This record gives sequence, C-alpha cells and structure tokens, in this order.
Amino acid sequence: MIRGRVSPGRDDDRALEAHIPISIAGANWMFQALEVVVDTGFTGALALPEPIIRSLGLQSYVRRDVTLADGRTIQTAAYTARLLWHGQPVDVWVPMMDSAPMIGTDLLAGSRLNIDWWDGGDVIIDERMPPAA
Repeated sequence: MIRGRVSPGRDDDRALEAHIPISIAGANWMFQALEVVVDTGFTGALALPEPIIRSLGLQSYVRRDVTLADGRTIQTAAYTARLLWHGQPVDVWVPMMDSAPMIGTDLLAGSRLNIDWWDGGDVIIDERMPPAA
C-alpha cells in the first residue's frame, strides 16, 4: 500500500493535488525519496522536470513525442528510471516535462486508487489485480 495526502497545489492555493512518496534510483542505483503528484490525466508512468533528472543523474535515452493536455504534441528528451512500486523495482520511461513531478495511469494500472478529496485527505494506492474474466 502506498499512502499520501491531498494538499493545495503549488501554483494555485485553491486547487488541490494528490501527493504520494515514491523511491527512485539515481545513476548510482541508490534509491531516493521523491514526492510526486498523482495525475490521472497523464497516461505515462512518470514525468520529471529537468532539475530532478539532473540531480538523479539519469542518462538521456531518446527523444520522444509527448501529447500535452491541451492536445499539442511536443518532442522532449526521455529517460529510463527504476523506481519501487508496491515494493517491486519497475523500469519506466520518464519524459522531461516542465511540471511538478507526476505519476500517471500507466503506473497506476493494476492498482486501486482512493482519494479523500479535501485538504489533508488520504491518498491510498493498493495493489490490486484485475478480476478474472
């Protein structure tokens, strides 16, 4: 189980965001704690801003097209990173974005997300398997 909190957004005190801690490996393969926003409108796994990518020492892998929320497509550097998700190491693509660090639906797949949507509310992500067909 991954637990976090709902708190005011960084850019707008009236907007709320769901935040959780994750552990991500830097270039030295040592895991570091990082707080990220849960963004169900983001279909990738993890997006990070350039300063965090540099501090982790992630190496550029490729350039990829990314479609933004407003429908525009941009090309950005993409990196690979290893993080712990439900206690297991997972390798993910990480586009460099000019935004708060965020996880998206690709990482949430197979999980159950519960959010108490008020300031200080709980964010709980349980590992769940889809029901058998």
